Amino acid sequence: MAQKSLALELYSNADEAVDQRYMRQMREQDDEPVPTDPSLPSFTLVVGPSPFSMPRGWEFFLTSPYEGASYISTVLHNAGFPVRIVDVRYALNPLKTAFDQIVGQTDVLGVCTFEDNFPFCRELMQMVRDAEPDVPIICGGSLVTSVPHVFMESTACDVAVISEGEITILELMESFAAGKWEQDLPNVRGICYRTPEGEPKRTRARGQMMDLDSLPRMRLDLWPQYHSPMGMQPQIISSYSRGCKMDCSFCYRTTPQVRAKSQEKMDRDMAWLKEQYGVDFCFFVDLTFSSHRRQTIEICDAIKDHDIRWTCLTRCADMDVPRVTAMRDSGCDIILYGVESLGTEVLREARKGSSENLTVRAMRTTFENDVRFGSLLIVGLPNESDESLNHMVQFAETYNHVTRVKYLSAMPGTTVYKQAIASGLIRSEIDHLNWLSIEQALHEDEFLNISGLSEGACRDAYQRIYDAYQPGPVMDFKHYPENFWYFHPQPHDGLDRSTSYAGTGWREKWSSAAGGLAPGSGRFTLDQCASPEVAALGSRLVPSGAEMMRRAAALGGA
Repeated sequence: MAQKSLALELYSNADEAVDQRYMRQMREQDDEPVPTDPSLPSFTLVVGPSPFSMPRGWEFFLTSPYEGASYISTVLHNAGFPVRIVDVRYALNPLKTAFDQIVGQTDVLGVCTFEDNFPFCRELMQMVRDAEPDVPIICGGSLVTSVPHVFMESTACDVAVISEGEITILELMESFAAGKWEQDLPNVRGICYRTPEGEPKRTRARGQMMDLDSLPRMRLDLWPQYHSPMGMQPQIISSYSRGCKMDCSFCYRTTPQVRAKSQEKMDRDMAWLKEQYGVDFCFFVDLTFSSHRRQTIEICDAIKDHDIRWTCLTRCADMDVPRVTAMRDSGCDIILYGVESLGTEVLREARKGSSENLTVRAMRTTFENDVRFGSLLIVGLPNESDESLNHMVQFAETYNHVTRVKYLSAMPGTTVYKQAIASGLIRSEIDHLNWLSIEQALHEDEFLNISGLSEGACRDAYQRIYDAYQPGPVMDFKHYPENFWYFHPQPHDGLDRSTSYAGTGWREKWSSAAGGLAPGSGRFTLDQCASPEVAALGSRLVPSGAEMMRRAAALGGA
């Protein structure tokens, strides 16, 4: 599409001589990694908590190793740097757990940022800065890419990496090891950095890599999970492409331009994951896995030889018999479709490029070719009406094909976010980022009421769709952390296709699970982070998890 709603620097290309040099280096060091050199500065990469819950059968997603942190740590490891990943996604006290593994144990700190972990990032960086002022802090990921100004103005971040980080982190760490940051940082493309005087500066955009085949095979043994008594879980979050040809109003993409690995590269990566780590299930998080028919079939041919079950995300408009057949024959368990809504005006406003007819056609094509159809739905999109919302609910209840429903979120950097700021729904960016950290993807979440529908109508629709969930693909997940929270037992099994897949009573003990909300989350409810008028539209009827924590704390202190 011609529209470019995201920051323009994201649409540039990493095609200068320095980019080519580092891509060659990544290829060479993938084949022959440099032995770890203890004289080089050590790098610790922190993966913080998320409040997000996952439905029954999808819990593996919350604990799996994933590409972003895996690639950053792997390229540094292959270059000889001492690297550790500190994973506190499901720690009871993630701030303290992370801090105790950082202070006195690293030369450089890296922090992975997500849309829902801003308070953790901000507080951890300040704790480290207070304890060790000379340890530089580098932030990367989707959140810092979408709002780098917030991080540079309001946190202890020294360098914010914009968009992809594999080339940039190599350039940053090589410069730091040589003691040349002060002179080099102004010329490192794709970053925001802090001058010695503390002033934030922005460099030229780096853009996206032109050749994803230069990426290394992921070293999952850098994750602490690999060394735990339970061992590495056999599920992985991966992709064969980056970017998306669409421009949906509610979706943020750190890499909007479409790039893809070759069939040969994909085959090598799958063989590595299978043989080295015993991976038997992959969640491909490509934003539109089946966008191009020929490419989809070639990638499926690469997956087919490795006996890996998998799932993916795609669009209803991008499915036909040749594609779904290739996906089925290569081990695809369920295809997740971004349905979002069935309302014509809703889909037009969201720039989805879809329709109810396309959704029904994709559903029939998928089911008829023996692959499960999984719909992803959003409650509260602009232009949604009571009638169109009720139609979507009936659609979900009729087919029991839902894999996720959530209230519309104003994700930083998106059109919806910019409109919410302009209209006053978002009082301040920091308040909003703090509030996103308590979104659990549950019926009782608070939400920004952008659609104008009543809170009661939105909550009723959410609950009914939630009750229409189907089982996820990994029902025998064995890596539940001890302190997971479990939500909403549901004795109703749904349609026969659910029980034939997962057995009777598949969600009678819980229908969703997640790591617990971080201590102190009660500070970030809508009544603390938004105007009273905004809070009243989406937080009055049901106490959120963070609100319940605050009430419990008040009772305990009384």
